Amino acid sequence: MRFPRLATLLIRLAAYMLLSLSFQANAQSGSPMDTVQTTVNAILEILRDPSLTEETARDQMRVEIGKAFDARAMSQSVLSTNWRQASETQQGEFQDLFMQTLENTYMGRLEAYTNETVEFRDEDISNTRSTVDTVIVTANNDIPINYKLRQRSDGWFVYDVEVENVSMVSSYRETYRSVVRRDGMDGLLSQMRERASSQP
Repeated sequence: MRFPRLATLLIRLAAYMLLSLSFQANAQSGSPMDTVQTTVNAILEILRDPSLTEETARDQMRVEIGKAFDARAMSQSVLSTNWRQASETQQGEFQDLFMQTLENTYMGRLEAYTNETVEFRDEDISNTRSTVDTVIVTANNDIPINYKLRQRSDGWFVYDVEVENVSMVSSYRETYRSVVRRDGMDGLLSQMRERASSQP
């Protein structure tokens, strides 16, 4: 999978936050566009603040990301039908390891595209689902990033991110499905543990 750096940054930050919290996101008010715009702008503002240490910046970004991303929904969607077949213990471990995988995959890209312009272009709502279309405007080209959100009782939350029409959830789903088919759920978790422990 290849994602532009700002996209991988946002995913990375989501993972960092969701690992450190109990997955109880704060209520969101307003529209899906409000949720995405508030979160992205807050993240970029933190990244652009030269007075913050890396640790402090990460702590602040965890708070912002925790308000907008739905870790459980993302994990369920990535694992697909294998989620229902997994035990509660396996589900919990997968959720943790999946977020760690995202964190490790996009390590080192904290400052990517911090000075580029992000345009919030469109919002499409259909019942309890929504897509918010954004574009990163760079000197060379425009990079579309679309956020998929679902409405819960406490607001709108992101459950997938599409970068240049490539779904993060779908990309991981295909990879994990083949591993489970070959090695079972325990085999997938074992591989994810090993990869997570080998990362710096």
